[in-house]
Amino acid sequence: MRDLTNLKTFIIDSNDPKEVDDAFSFELIEGNIKKLWIHISNPCKLFLTDSEIDIEARRKSSSLYLINQYIPMLPTEIINEANLNQNKISDTISASIIFNEDGSINKYEIVEAKIKPKYQLIYEDAEEIIELAPKEEIEIIEIKNLILKSIKYRETQGAIIFDTPGYKINIINDKVEINNVEKSISQQVVSELMILMGYVTSLYLFDNNIATPYRTHKINCNAKEILERYKDSEIKYSILKQYMGRSYITTKANKHESLGLSKYTQCTSPLRRYLDLIVQRQVFNNINNFELLNQNKINEIIEFTKAKQSENNNIYKNDKLNYLNIFFANDNKTSYKIIFIKWINNKKSIALVFFPEYSLELLIVLFISIETYTNKIYKVKYNISQNNLLEFIH
Repeated sequence: MRDLTNLKTFIIDSNDPKEVDDAFSFELIEGNIKKLWIHISNPCKLFLTDSEIDIEARRKSSSLYLINQYIPMLPTEIINEANLNQNKISDTISASIIFNEDGSINKYEIVEAKIKPKYQLIYEDAEEIIELAPKEEIEIIEIKNLILKSIKYRETQGAIIFDTPGYKINIINDKVEINNVEKSISQQVVSELMILMGYVTSLYLFDNNIATPYRTHKINCNAKEILERYKDSEIKYSILKQYMGRSYITTKANKHESLGLSKYTQCTSPLRRYLDLIVQRQVFNNINNFELLNQNKINEIIEFTKAKQSENNNIYKNDKLNYLNIFFANDNKTSYKIIFIKWINNKKSIALVFFPEYSLELLIVLFISIETYTNKIYKVKYNISQNNLLEFIH
């Protein structure tokens, strides 16, 4: 167990997080060597594999963050104990990383640790610190600079940085609203920290010959050519995704090409994703010389969670469609601008389109009397129907 409570440790998260499972620190060693620390909360030490808690978490596969409801994967008492918080001493699995000048990784270490976060910031506060760059918070600026180098290095390895705004459906005073969410520097920093943690964890597990769920992604197209062809389009990344193919999970380590990594595993959300918990358990067990899960067991868990996650995704989709139906039914606009991406089922008039006003990519029923073209803008109006998809008419 490594005592890291002396490090100046930061948590950056949303306004009201239910599960706080990551933090990070900066350490200067030997006078001028910069070391980045990434800390992930360690719930797996609180219960055993195949215990009642573990089996129930596996059954759920993940926490459900619905528009107006939260269903945790783990019991509340486990989450409360494992959550990272300001001035709270917490158990973690932590990785230290020393970078080369070009942003590639020179050296890493993964340890079981104790941390005591000094700052718990929301993204907006972290953004302000990054912009103002006060000398008192030089650590967060150093981390940002290391992270930007890491992103640039991954780009040289073929990584695609999806630089697009997102959206969030909110219920404010009983009214459904859609808000654009621009990706800030602070969010990029946290996102890259999670990618780095997944990468070094995959290296650790691979180097120690430990079975784990690796995430693999092959780019089945010339991504640069597609992005160049549609460089001025708001949907260039949406178009690219149609050519790329999906990532998949397997116990065989292969490249994650869209991240620009030789191998990769997700491990940064053990409080809300069961496969992340399994990855962490393998690391934790290996550090402590406990029995590891074998490859057959890992494969069984992958197959089970794949089916369960498909169910969860349908719950997410139906929940989102329900609130989007309410939004469009109560909105006063007579028409909406969409950008056509592609037909999913031409005979049933099901299309994938993009609403630029809301940064919303959506599957809809689209009744249109003219020839449709990818990347072309159309004006449509909402049509109230009993369909399980939203209907729009040109």
